[in-house]
Amino acid sequence: MLKRQENFSNYLEALDALLDGQNIHGDPDLLNNIKHTELLVPVIGAFSAGKSSLLNTLMGQNLLPVGLAPETELATELRYSPDPCLVAIHENGEEERLPVEALSTINLRSSEFSHLRLYLDSESLKAIAPLVLVDMPGYGSSLEAHSKAIAFYLPRGVHFIVVTSIEDGTLTQSMIRRLDEVKTFGGNFTFVLSKCNLRAPAQVDEVCAHIDEQLQTYFGDDYKALPVGKGDVARFAKALGSIDPNELFTRMFSDTLKNQSHNLVRQINLAINALKKNAGQIEQELRDLQRAISALQAQQEDMQNQVRQRYSNRLLNRCLRVLEDDLNQALDELTTLAASPDKNALNNVISEVIRSSLTRSLRAEIDEISSAMIDNLATGLSTVGAYPNSQALSDSLVAELSDRVKGSLTVASQALNTWSEQLSKREADSEKHKTLYRGVSTVLAVTTSVVMPLVELAIIFLPDILRWMNSGNERQMIRNKLQEEVFPGVKAELRRKLPSILEEQLMLLLTKVNESFEAQIVKQQDIIEAYKQRSDVSEAETNNKLKTLEDLSRTVKALTTQYLYS
Repeated sequence: MLKRQENFSNYLEALDALLDGQNIHGDPDLLNNIKHTELLVPVIGAFSAGKSSLLNTLMGQNLLPVGLAPETELATELRYSPDPCLVAIHENGEEERLPVEALSTINLRSSEFSHLRLYLDSESLKAIAPLVLVDMPGYGSSLEAHSKAIAFYLPRGVHFIVVTSIEDGTLTQSMIRRLDEVKTFGGNFTFVLSKCNLRAPAQVDEVCAHIDEQLQTYFGDDYKALPVGKGDVARFAKALGSIDPNELFTRMFSDTLKNQSHNLVRQINLAINALKKNAGQIEQELRDLQRAISALQAQQEDMQNQVRQRYSNRLLNRCLRVLEDDLNQALDELTTLAASPDKNALNNVISEVIRSSLTRSLRAEIDEISSAMIDNLATGLSTVGAYPNSQALSDSLVAELSDRVKGSLTVASQALNTWSEQLSKREADSEKHKTLYRGVSTVLAVTTSVVMPLVELAIIFLPDILRWMNSGNERQMIRNKLQEEVFPGVKAELRRKLPSILEEQLMLLLTKVNESFEAQIVKQQDIIEAYKQRSDVSEAETNNKLKTLEDLSRTVKALTTQYLYS
């Protein structure tokens, strides 16, 4: 276990022991998430960029297929184990254990599986554990295979290894789009320039300088290409070794743990206040909170109408305008591909532009819409009439509730990892599925849930839109066809398909926001009920309870300082 992982686990276990017997509670799933979250590092790049060869060299074994037809590739997780084997994961989450040798023929059954796990007794994999490298399908893979892998690993990757062959000589527009997606999902990357043994040192330096300039222009001064040649495994291993798992783990959980600590202290303070108030004040606060729940439920229908009438249409139009701009920016690239004999390449890149553009614009729009939903619900709560001396729904508490709900929507990889693990268990109860799905309706989860079905639909409708393409067409004619027929055709298809998917996901997001508010209010009710003053309790006993809670608050703060701030 990582030092930081162990530290966070010890902190939560200490809190659990401290809160045992109290009516103060944190997130019951957080400890399990911390103990079982994996640090996935996808290795991405174009087909034939040298990803698999690079990983084979790192492991010292030629196991990953090289030169295989790209449409048969599956994402393959590389994990250290003294007991080597291949585990194929079916679409329903079931696992099939196979010998390592089956990797060479597994492509014949690729349609049966979502991804693979390759367990190897490799010192290189052991050295970088708990990082899990993932050999991803190349960009030349079939759209279905590649989209499936991207949908699963893009939100879950904690760091990305990006591989480009020196033979490309530049950072292609396709690669820039991929890197932009990684950054949109809050990820970071290491850029590897492969096959450098195929060029003279002076040429390698020249290409590196050019790509460094591109990387810094698009993504900032921290990014530089790492040149790697055949057999140059030490440099690659050193780059992997520079990825700090503890830092990644801290970034994933630190804010969540700090927010939970603040929430626990708030609960304790709420309990203290409940002990200090008379029965009349307490009953009024409980009535206020119940009215707040009723107000939330009443607002739900109004907010649903807003989603349909305001947010959906606005979001649809804005995203399609951005997509049109992005397609026009890629016009030269698309024109060249349309004039080439490889018709799949044009299809692939248009789908890529659709995914990249919608991911970027939807992420920003849904972030804005979720904030608006939260602010509207908070405004409704603030108008619930409160007893003059009641602090049950003070402006500061409503603002705090809003901040907590907004924070829950920014959770990324750890919630998604839990979701995938739980879904693989194939719960039979449909209501459990619904609750689980709502539980991960974060901004990133909603973005992915909108974009990926659209990309799958694009795989179906693009061939019909592009059927007129002939390699003999003149370049200007192709440009005109793209702008006058293809781009409008793509927008028209998405305009037909997007509203229903978008509305469904926005409704789920609204439900998540509403349920999050309600859960916070119910928790507040429970604490007040548990700690309200009883007439048969002596003043001495009440003072003892107050002292216990005040000591508890100080101890929680001390633990938080010790484990999270030291």
